Amino acid sequence: MEKELLTLSDGAVINEYTLQNNRGVTIKLLNRGGIITSIVTPDKDGIPGDIVLGYDTIEPYLENPAYFGAIIGRVTNRISGATFKIDGTEYKIPSPFEKYALHGGITGFDKKVWDAKPYKTSDEQGVELTCLSVDGEEGFPGNLEARVIYRLTNENEFITEYFATTDKPTHVNLTNHAYFNLSGKEHVLDQRVLILADKMLATDENILPTGEYLPVANTAFDFRKMQAIGDRINETEVGYDHCYVFDKPANEMAPVAKTYDPNSGRVMEVYTTYPTLQFYTGNYLKGITGKKQQSYQNHGAFCMETQLYPDAANRPEFPSTLLTPENFYSHSTILRFGVAE
Repeated sequence: MEKELLTLSDGAVINEYTLQNNRGVTIKLLNRGGIITSIVTPDKDGIPGDIVLGYDTIEPYLENPAYFGAIIGRVTNRISGATFKIDGTEYKIPSPFEKYALHGGITGFDKKVWDAKPYKTSDEQGVELTCLSVDGEEGFPGNLEARVIYRLTNENEFITEYFATTDKPTHVNLTNHAYFNLSGKEHVLDQRVLILADKMLATDENILPTGEYLPVANTAFDFRKMQAIGDRINETEVGYDHCYVFDKPANEMAPVAKTYDPNSGRVMEVYTTYPTLQFYTGNYLKGITGKKQQSYQNHGAFCMETQLYPDAANRPEFPSTLLTPENFYSHSTILRFGVAE
């Protein structure tokens, strides 16, 4: 279902799209930034509830400083110094931060109005989003054609597929920045997380990777066995905002994480072809007024941002995020919803 919400001053139209399956899951999204505004799933008693943070109206999404539910690109996470070089040429990314650029620059993919084509089959509903990021946009070289497909199946799988091509070498690292709260309570500290990673990336005071890998064993960052987010969060500085690295073949779809809320019984499993996951616990949400005029609190949600290695444009020891004209960017992430048995 497609619904027109707003026409911008440049004539671009923001539409809302609704995906529904036959098991009680409903997802709403915008063609502005590919923003996922709502994911409604049943709890253990069959009562539907919205499990993502956001706003009730379209206007706050035009700014959306927390990137609620948005597609992030061209490059998610941080780029150190807000610069990188390709073949000796330096490229500068506009940034309000001194030490890094974040989530694609000042006007990233989260601010673009994408072309959208909804579709429906007997097994699933979906929306195909496409956009052109022109050569030089936010400092990145090359005309990049990006495509993101959202698919909701009758098996309670929400699949996001990312594709891109370019006419010049450029860096690409796409993800989605949905904030999850499986219970709807003011915080997620009681919600439990499993992350199937033995190691994570060491970071500096700006959350930039140092190039080192740290084992998670015997630390507050060890989620190899499911534990509550709040069990050891006080051993971190402000909460979790760390990149976990998976030991799996490149580009292979595999289970990487699972979350569970004891209150509602809701479960969300994460599968991906990506090699890493940024686990973030909404450490700076306080002061944002969201849905139903709720005043969001720090640790009011968590993010599972599957992605390529952060700052790989400046870290040759990491697997590269460089996309060249002869290659094709393709990655997928699956969220599988259910309830504990």
